[in-house]
Amino acid sequence: MFKRVVLARGSPETLGYGSNHIVLEELLNKAKVSGWTKAATLECGNGSRSHSRRIVEFVKETRADLLHITSQEDAYLVPEKSTVPVVVSLHDLFDHRPRALDAGDVPVPLGDRFPSSTRARQISSCKEGLRRADVLLCSSEMTMADAREIFPETNCVLVRDSIDESFWNPLRNLRPRSLLGDYGNEEKCLLVSVGEKDPRWRAQFVSEVMSMIPEEVREDLLLYRIGTGKIDWDKVVAAFQHAEVVLYPGVSVGFRNPPMEAMASGCPVLASDLPLHNEVLPHRFILPPTDPDHWVSAIIEIHSEWVRAGGVPRHVDENLLSLADLSLGRSAHGEALSRAYEIACNK
Repeated sequence: MFKRVVLARGSPETLGYGSNHIVLEELLNKAKVSGWTKAATLECGNGSRSHSRRIVEFVKETRADLLHITSQEDAYLVPEKSTVPVVVSLHDLFDHRPRALDAGDVPVPLGDRFPSSTRARQISSCKEGLRRADVLLCSSEMTMADAREIFPETNCVLVRDSIDESFWNPLRNLRPRSLLGDYGNEEKCLLVSVGEKDPRWRAQFVSEVMSMIPEEVREDLLLYRIGTGKIDWDKVVAAFQHAEVVLYPGVSVGFRNPPMEAMASGCPVLASDLPLHNEVLPHRFILPPTDPDHWVSAIIEIHSEWVRAGGVPRHVDENLLSLADLSLGRSAHGEALSRAYEIACNK
């Protein structure tokens, strides 16, 4: 016997936090949340807390067992007196507690220290809604630690975001390297980095590391930088699938997580010991965020392996694909969500 959940949100935003709603619908529609099915989806528009009364009535009409507010930005919709348990997806609390994360060479600002009056009221309303929820579904250990401190009386459960493994997996959905244009030269050792101007990407650190690599090695390397403007996702996938390594010295704090996507592409990663990827990446991929010498040595070793292989592209790391599927795939997400729903119902 399946239990039924209503998914609710404000405006149908499909970027940022709103992307989570689409994933949750997919998990429920494809029966990846064991013991649960979707009763209905309710979109409330850009309304106010008065919509919570409409939500209560809707939950009764659909005979749902649980209400899931799919974005923390819509937490104001949590009813004051719900007839069923309520869970809210929570990705971060930076706007509730702004800070700067020390990333070595640059402080990365997280959250708005000086929000407008309108935004401040919205944050306050969402905070009250998060406090009313029965369970907060935290996407990372860092977020869960923040939530437990800010909302000590609310149950917090770890439910990580997932990767669409079929989209990234080169064994199922291979993109040709030729999509990369001048970077499609298979006679070169391809490296990929992500981001440019945003300080969280730490693009300057990548430039510093590359400048320190001996010339005889650097002449064999091609560094493909993925920018922060309009993204061609087929090119991103091709880059991750064909690169010898993805360089990521920055911080992963958004809905998308480039180190995780690279791993799901079967590509090794060199990443800083910084949130949030340091919670899930294999230890061998983690490097000190402030020591470029470690990065230079790691890249030289990757180049050496490439040379030993005869300068041909690497084989797909199937162990890496399996790890990504087991820990970051949609099935893993669905299992974690099912456990969280049961916790909320048994609270």
